[in-house]
Amino acid sequence: MRLIPLALVVFCLALAPYSKAVAAGGHPFVTKRVASADPLPLALNDDFKIEKVFSLLIDPEVTGASKNGDPAVAGASKSAEISAWLQMETARRYFGAINNFERRARDGHAYTIHWRVRPATKGEVTVRFEYRQKKLGSHVQTQDVVYSKASGSMRTEFAVQGDEYYQDGAVIAWRVLVIEDSRVVGLQQSFLW
Repeated sequence: MRLIPLALVVFCLALAPYSKAVAAGGHPFVTKRVASADPLPLALNDDFKIEKVFSLLIDPEVTGASKNGDPAVAGASKSAEISAWLQMETARRYFGAINNFERRARDGHAYTIHWRVRPATKGEVTVRFEYRQKKLGSHVQTQDVVYSKASGSMRTEFAVQGDEYYQDGAVIAWRVLVIEDSRVVGLQQSFLW
């Protein structure tokens, strides 16, 4: 019986850094759209490394999935076996969508970037996702996530979904930048960039 208050105190202390970040100006990992991205000097650093970029396309019209959210591989028959990862990731992205309007708002491209910082950084680190879409030609759009402190292995997610995906088309080229002190210290890009 005495352990319950102790467990509650430990739980509250564990959430204290998160609460301070939210009180200081919202969730620290919110994706924001940037009107125009100015070119930054390239100063690649081995302490910052983009390890993996997972891209996922969720669109029943392209992939041949059924309307209930079951994924299918593009060009494959309906009876073809699909990887468990793709099934679970699609189910995770559609979770909570109760009608076709909500599912359509979640259709599009999703990118998960795994990156690493060797020593802990003292300043802000920005992960920038720049991309081109099919109907916009060479126009580059940008999304940023700013981290006040970054250390160890990190994961950042970006999405081009809903109306943006249906109006402007599929993502045809992308690149991911890790920015520290207005310098690009980490970079990975798609083949077509």
